[in-house]
This record gives sequence, structure tokens and C-alpha cells, in this order.
Amino acid sequence: MIQGDARQIPLRDRSVQCVVTSPPYWGLRDYGQPGQLGLEPTPEAYVAIMVAVFREVRRVLRDDGTLWLNMGDGFWNGGAEKRDGGHDFVDGGKPKLLAAKGALLQARSTTDLGLKPKDLIGMPWRLAFALQQDDWYLRSDIIWAKPNPMPESVTDRPTKAHEYLFLLSKRERYFYDAEAIREPLQTDPELLKARVMAAKKAGLHNGVPGDVARIDRYAATTEPYAPSARNRRTVWTIATEPYPEAHFATFPEDLVKPCVLAGTSEKGACAECGAPWERVLAPPVYQHINNSAPRAHSSYVSSHGIVANKSQATLGWRPTCAHDAPTVPCVVFDPFAGSGTTCYVATELGRVGVGLELKRAYINLARARTRQYVLSLNGAEPHEATQLTML
Repeated sequence: MIQGDARQIPLRDRSVQCVVTSPPYWGLRDYGQPGQLGLEPTPEAYVAIMVAVFREVRRVLRDDGTLWLNMGDGFWNGGAEKRDGGHDFVDGGKPKLLAAKGALLQARSTTDLGLKPKDLIGMPWRLAFALQQDDWYLRSDIIWAKPNPMPESVTDRPTKAHEYLFLLSKRERYFYDAEAIREPLQTDPELLKARVMAAKKAGLHNGVPGDVARIDRYAATTEPYAPSARNRRTVWTIATEPYPEAHFATFPEDLVKPCVLAGTSEKGACAECGAPWERVLAPPVYQHINNSAPRAHSSYVSSHGIVANKSQATLGWRPTCAHDAPTVPCVVFDPFAGSGTTCYVATELGRVGVGLELKRAYINLARARTRQYVLSLNGAEPHEATQLTML
């Protein structure tokens, strides 16, 4: 954990493999810290500062690295002392809600924000588009769906129960471990039925004797038709997590984990240049419904819908560089570390977590949190223990 301003990150160029962060949301909290971000007079001013912050992040991120950015939204009430909520606040430590700072909000209301009372501000997309214009690749928008959202006393719109998580990269191609975050397949019975019918028709059309009885028996299971896992989808249902020592809602660990798993190599990175090692996967196997010879042509798979792509086994790992060097754990960085959730999760997953935080009280909280985890690692392997001391 490092104390400092995210606009001046004290790390070397291209020294981290992955960044996972949640900046202070605009106009929601006063953290009582000189130099804090989030109190800018307009959304445009806030976005401009965030673009500058993520230029620094871009500098320290490897060219094959990824940025995972969480951002919440809000509603504009024209400078009234009470603002329309709909948020879970992230990493704050007893901050004051800006809803109580009527003078500041009233000052903002005199500025032409282009917002009407009760307008959704759209801050996540304002920031995402600004970063895209600043040469980031906007690769995915992920919906963080909250089964336990903050209650709201509104009757003229749905209760806010989601936030956005954006996946951004520096280049068109980058490290991404899809296998590490595959999700269990849930085959819809109607889809399964349609595939069975397609198999029957294909068998008759191709002049192959259709073993209808056998096909019907297959309908009772998803095994002949579907892989055991599928590529991760863009809606992640994750409950918010209270952190008792912080007295505020924190970045959920389960939201950070898939970002770290996909954005860094489980095997590690080259000790000389930092290039991540990648999985060596077994070739995919496609099984015809009538148990005929396997077909590996993807166009046949998609057009017929009667063959199954079984999960690919990991055969091993290989370097993505030409160096003959040992591996070291990948580095995960959070420029707005708060209570240290990103660093904690990175440590738990065998990576090195580096956090930057402006407020000393939060740094102490994060260090105590990680120290508690380290002390619980009775019987940890030597390389894990050594890596943990790097925090």
C-alpha cells in the first residue's frame, strides 16, 4: 500500500499486468481529505480529471494488460439538499454524503450542466466514452447486478440495482484468460428440444438412418449437446458486501476475483520482462449427436447445432516472450485502493497486489486486513509466503 495521488503514480512504466479499480463517484461523498477527487463542479470537470488519472494508469500498465473499471451513476436534483440516490457507495470510511452539503450542490445548480432535475447523469458512459476518445479500447461493458441493492423510496422509476464494470485495453490484442472465468452451462430445455429436432431432421436430410429412440434418450441430458462450461457472460450477479471495520459498503471481493483471474496469468510472468505465461489448451472436441466421426469445423457446429464443444483441458503453460527466465507472480494495481479489497483479493489468488490511496486511515485499514489474512495462512507454501511479504 502506497500513500499518494492517483494523478502521479509512483510506479515504473509498464510494470503491472492488470488494473482493477473503482474511483470515487462524482458528487456523492466528501472524504475530508485534501486533494480528494469527486468534488469537481461539473461532470465534465470530473471526467477530465479521470482521463488524466487513467493516462497515468496507462503508463504503468503493460501493453498487453487490461483495465477493469467500476463506476456507479446518480440522478440530478437541480442542487437541492437531498439528491435522488440509487447507489451503493464504494470505499469511503465514514465520509459525509454530499446530500448534506447544500451550499456546494446549490453552487453546482447555477452552472449549466445540461441536466434537468431527476435526470440520470450517465456518468459511467460519459467516462467510458471519454477514455475511448483518449485511445483506450473499450472492450466490454459488464453489468454488476445487485441482488441486495440499496432500498429506495421512489415510485416513478425502477429501483437502481446495478452498476457498470468496463473492460478496457491499450491495444487490440491483450492477455485475457477466458478459461479461468468460464461459468457453468445452464441449457434451456426448449433450446435442448430444438437441438434434438434439428438432429432428427439433419439425419433424415443427409440420408443417415435416424436412430430416433437414441436421440430421444439424449434429450434427458445436456451432455451430448453442450459444453460443460461456457464463456463468461456480461451480467454478473454479485451481492454487495459490508466490511465491519470500515462502516461503509466496499468493493465486493467476488466482483474483483474474475477481473484478476482473467486479467493475469495463474502461472505468473517472466521475471525478466513481465510478459505473462498463457495456457496451452487441448484441441476442442466436437461430438456428433449420432456418435459419428467428430467434426472440428466451427461453421458446421454453428449451422447444424447438433454437435457439442467439450471443455478444453489445460495441458500446461507457455511463455509469451522469448526469454529463458523463471516466473514471478503477476502484479495487480488499484490506484484508488480504499480499504484494500483489490490488493486483498490479488494476494488471496497468489498475485501481488499494489494499492495507491490518498487517505492514511484507509491505508492502515487495508494493511491490517491483508496482515490478518497472511497470519491465517498456516502451512502456506514458501513461494506464497515470500510473495506476500512484497505488499
